Amino acid sequence: MSSFVTGQIIEARCTRCKDVTGHVVMACLDGVPVKVECRACGSVHKYVAPEVHARPRGERAVRVQGGHNRVEAGDATVKAEKRAAAPRPTREQQQMSRRMEENEQRWNSLVAGRAAVPAAYSMNGTFAVDSLVDHPVFGTGAVLELFPPDKMDVMFKDGVKRLRCVC
Repeated sequence: MSSFVTGQIIEARCTRCKDVTGHVVMACLDGVPVKVECRACGSVHKYVAPEVHARPRGERAVRVQGGHNRVEAGDATVKAEKRAAAPRPTREQQQMSRRMEENEQRWNSLVAGRAAVPAAYSMNGTFAVDSLVDHPVFGTGAVLELFPPDKMDVMFKDGVKRLRCVC
């Protein structure tokens, strides 16, 4: 590398023009330009070597922490990018899936072990607590509670539904 002096005209990348243009060296430190003035736009800025190109937008800098080497840091960066690329479920989605799982387990405990044949659901039908009901939309369910004169709670695979009945 050659030594530079104040007042010398050199090629450098201008931070305002975003191009390699002629610059005048304004300040040097140990023969390396520190401050330069662009001859095209007149801006004074830090010296940026002409061969230095901006990093592409999607590429991130690799940060190396103390006690680690560059290979480990690169591997950690790749893993972090893969985690970021995979869509994480939101808290609401996690709660919803947990509730659905709990409902299904509860439904299995109420319905699965029974040998009884479920009665077809009808709004004018009479049902008892713990009896099985076959609904045309919700499927098979177990009656949890009766609310006289005309309601009942039934546990289906999708959750508890309040249906009309004759108590």
